[in-house]
Amino acid sequence: MKAKGLLPILIVAVLLVSGCSRQVQPPKVEEITFKSSSFTMVGDLRTPAGKGPFPLVLFVHGSGPADRYGTGEYLPIMARMLQAGYATFAWDKPGTGESTGNLDDRHVLAQRTQILLEAIKVMKSRPDIDPKRIGLWGISQAGYVMPRVLAQSKDVAFMICVSCAGMTGYDQMSFLITAMALCRKMPEEKADQKAALLAELDRARTYETYAEYLHYREVLKALAGLVPVPLETRAIVPEKTWQKNDPTTEGLWNPVKVIEQVKIPILAIYGEMDRQIDPLQGAYAYRKALGQAGNPHSRVEVFPNANHGIAVSETGCPEADQQWFEQYVKTLGYSSLDEALAAVQKDAYHFDKLSAWPFAPGYLDTMLEWLKELQ
Repeated sequence: MKAKGLLPILIVAVLLVSGCSRQVQPPKVEEITFKSSSFTMVGDLRTPAGKGPFPLVLFVHGSGPADRYGTGEYLPIMARMLQAGYATFAWDKPGTGESTGNLDDRHVLAQRTQILLEAIKVMKSRPDIDPKRIGLWGISQAGYVMPRVLAQSKDVAFMICVSCAGMTGYDQMSFLITAMALCRKMPEEKADQKAALLAELDRARTYETYAEYLHYREVLKALAGLVPVPLETRAIVPEKTWQKNDPTTEGLWNPVKVIEQVKIPILAIYGEMDRQIDPLQGAYAYRKALGQAGNPHSRVEVFPNANHGIAVSETGCPEADQQWFEQYVKTLGYSSLDEALAAVQKDAYHFDKLSAWPFAPGYLDTMLEWLKELQ
């Protein structure tokens, strides 16, 4: 379920640059501290210009360490939401920034779910926040956290789910390990076999029955055998466990079963080149689940030439993305990616300096338009 170290800083939104063509009124920023069990959580509530109460979007991190800015990635997204009249709230994960404590890998989803429930409770009590219009934005592992909240709370009005898996954590990790391994060069004599297996994977991605699921995992195993992968893939989920889908067995739980039942509007977004979760399987699973749930405002969007963070990418491979980002920052006047990241940290509060960001074309517009439709 964790992708720690596989895309270091690549899905980080890289840049805050000066010289923006028009001034954006900075938001009101208030630091908020709240408790969740043994954790002390610290984050920033940003409210837009105007008079509340405002609709609110809570930001839910992926796996691994993450601060209230998503190391910069959240800032342009927040800026667009604030311009649309939405407040935003994000916090440092436990053990990162000013938040205290450490998550237990055995119960990470349950702990993160409780933190999010507590954050919603805190926000509902505020007079400047509309308690009937509190929504979630989350990426990657958030796709396992947010559905757990939806199953326990009626206080979430909408959800934006970015690069959210449509399978168990075990299966997601098997895909990740295989997909990352396929970034490595392969002998030419295996090229035809690889092409045939990838074509079969496309057909197997729309699995619904347990037998079809087994076939999907068999194709992944065959692809992994071409490289071979540096780590063993996760075990196949037994049929009884697959059918039961118990959320207490975190790595064996499929969140899509919750999505089938909730009635709130959901926007699910994927990058076609994603190598951390299977984007086409995820998009298929979410379309099917949302169709069954029946909310007319729900949508699924897949962006071509985009990676796990919906940043521009030709392959989704870490090394290629690293090189692309290094070249990109130089076109904006930075000598290196490190210098650009330093600018992110220095100007974290300066929304008037947001200018360029290597997201896939249409990604931010899609979210903004969808949020406006909900107002």
